[in-house]
Amino acid sequence: MKRSTEVASTIRHSTSHDDRMEGGNPMKRLAILVAVCLVAAFATTATAGDYHTGTSLVCSDCHIAHYSQTHNYSGSTFPFIPLGPAGPYTYLLRNEVNELCLTCHDGNAFAPDVFGASAYNTNRNAGGLNAASGHRPNDLGYDDTDGHTLWSTATAPGGTWSHDTEGLHCTDCHAQHGSSTQYRNLLNRGTFSGKNLTYAVGTNDGTKDVFERTANGYNVANVDYNEPSTTASAYANWCQSCHTVFHGATGGPEVGGISGGGTGWDRHPQADVDIGAHATYISSLSQFNSHTNRVKVMDSQGLWDGTAADNTVTPSCFSCHKSHGNKNGFGLIFMAGAGATVTEEGDGGVYKDLCRQCHIQGG
Repeated sequence: MKRSTEVASTIRHSTSHDDRMEGGNPMKRLAILVAVCLVAAFATTATAGDYHTGTSLVCSDCHIAHYSQTHNYSGSTFPFIPLGPAGPYTYLLRNEVNELCLTCHDGNAFAPDVFGASAYNTNRNAGGLNAASGHRPNDLGYDDTDGHTLWSTATAPGGTWSHDTEGLHCTDCHAQHGSSTQYRNLLNRGTFSGKNLTYAVGTNDGTKDVFERTANGYNVANVDYNEPSTTASAYANWCQSCHTVFHGATGGPEVGGISGGGTGWDRHPQADVDIGAHATYISSLSQFNSHTNRVKVMDSQGLWDGTAADNTVTPSCFSCHKSHGNKNGFGLIFMAGAGATVTEEGDGGVYKDLCRQCHIQGG
């Protein structure tokens, strides 16, 4: 069975989900879980481009009824998922959340490798995560200043959110039971409620936020970003759930600027300002277009090339950062744009080269 979610996903019921389950009898709830597992265990095909959703939601991938399994299922070709040493775990999990996710999503070819470096994809759209000190060792070059740090108890930059003493979990960002409509199984509940991030697979749909050229493809070349609303970014709105003051409308208290564009920014705009649209001495559409290697932008026309006819390209969070991280500080993408090989860190450029993807100051 092909595991295909870009992000580490596990099956862990949230407290709110558990409270909503029908019936107060624990045995009844367990019977419901086992019945669902028996149906789902025979499913082998993914739907809507992501695993852990629809018929690919296989309960036994992550849950175990009695914390006693010592061998794989008869006839299974999928590697045995071992039980963590400190169990049994809450929610009938095989291991604690992050380690369970990384059992599949670190160093394997059958599932997206999302931790540190990957031997199977050298230009992942999201890059790689790192771990807080005292947990699993980080790959060389992946430090806790370089992206999202699993097990971190730090407060999110620009916000007030922090996890409990267990630290950041994969399931703080991703729906462990999947979503047939939400891009990469990102959450659409709790603080993320109403922040839907829609996507199209195979054929682009400009009303969707994200375009995946092929399902289960996680290379940077496989993903582009539409702009259904020319004054908003659903992606940035989602990130704002934790990184609060880094996001806002032009002229507002978060990013400043002048309503309708112009100068005077307090923070970099991420939604409603097209490259070169208002003040060409600050950013230039031709500057962006002149590069062979370009950072990702939103585009209401679905072209993303910054030609004179394609004057609606708009930077957002992913233009400068890898969502999981990379080997650069803050997961930044240093893209000189001259045509060299592109990796998750950029194409060999330096810090100012990222700025000069759009901005014309300096040499």
